[in-house]
Amino acid sequence: MLGPAAGVVVLGVLGYLAATNQLWNPTTGAILPLLFLSGDSEKLAESGATTVQNEALKKFALSVTPSAWKKAYQGVDDDGVRLDPTTGEAIAPRLLELPSWMGDEARALVEPEAVACVQAMQRASIEVPSVGPVDTCFLSLRPAAPAAAPPVMLIHGFDSSILEFRYIYPALLQAGLRVEAMEWWTGGFTAREPFTRAINEAGAKPWDLVRHHQMAFLKRQCGGEKVVLLGASLGGAVALDFAARHPECVEALILMDAGGESYAQPDPWLTSLCADPVTNLFQWRATNGLLPYPHVWAQEDGWRQALRAYLKSGGYQAVVGPPLIKTVTPPTYVLWGEEDDVLPGCGAGAECATRAGAGEPALRGGADRRVHNEGGRGAAGAVGCVRRGAVGCEGAVGREGAVGPPRQRARRSQAE
Repeated sequence: MLGPAAGVVVLGVLGYLAATNQLWNPTTGAILPLLFLSGDSEKLAESGATTVQNEALKKFALSVTPSAWKKAYQGVDDDGVRLDPTTGEAIAPRLLELPSWMGDEARALVEPEAVACVQAMQRASIEVPSVGPVDTCFLSLRPAAPAAAPPVMLIHGFDSSILEFRYIYPALLQAGLRVEAMEWWTGGFTAREPFTRAINEAGAKPWDLVRHHQMAFLKRQCGGEKVVLLGASLGGAVALDFAARHPECVEALILMDAGGESYAQPDPWLTSLCADPVTNLFQWRATNGLLPYPHVWAQEDGWRQALRAYLKSGGYQAVVGPPLIKTVTPPTYVLWGEEDDVLPGCGAGAECATRAGAGEPALRGGADRRVHNEGGRGAAGAVGCVRRGAVGCEGAVGREGAVGPPRQRARRSQAE
């Protein structure tokens, strides 16, 4: 039961959400099932409160789940058994042979693109200033026929992985572009504890540590060579922060369905206040198989603790916004899904592009908000943006102009 002080906090949170029309937002609304489990996430996990399986609560969680997540549940029957997309029959589990640092969840992957991606992953210790050595999971892929272009460095979103780019990187390689991508703190198979310790014990800021890690990875992989930096979802905010502070390393910046101007979260103070219930919600979703496919790192050491530490900080919204975006100097390009139900209407993308000097965003049609999860069409859009940023090509909006209004190009892409 909640005490009087906690009750006042809950009422204040509910009042704020209602006043700002966020009460039924897919992300903030999802907080509600666990608002009354707002105690310490470690104690609740030990008590089993976040592992309860409740069908009514699962149905509510699905009702406030963004479409990009719901796509993950297709091809799975009511018992969570994965089905063959052609025959509809259950796929017999066959564990992949993977390095020991990947867990059983990764070994159980069956989607061909996901399997190819985890099989291409590497892990190495990278020295990160103010953190120390960090076991870092990454992709480093070179095309068979290289183009005269800088490497492309991909940055995934919050609690995500380079698996997020499993439909994109093959198209980039086919276009002759080298691909580098690492898993940053809170996501994938990169070690979390060194960052979480620096934040909790030394008062370090997550965005500073993540930026230092990105820089250490870039130097290790690319030396002094500039990169085309592509950030997806919250990775857009990470990319903006990096490009603003290290423009000498960035040939061009690409924001794909990206946070930075707007965020699918409340204000930083409320994000911090709700750190425990949101962490509990993620743990509950993990227990009930309700995290987006292929989320295969919830069993990694320190996963829950890293989520809580990030949320307690207030998140990237505390540091990346219009003032910082105005300082971004590399040419900037924006690729956005027209049916974005997390950062809707691409208004945020247009604002961000304008502030960063790119004009209107290039739109891609389709119900899936994540362009990089659309497969062929999303991959084609990404290649177009990267090529324009790297070597110049038609088909994406940029500082130097574009061929035809972007909305007309979007309509043509839908017609095709």
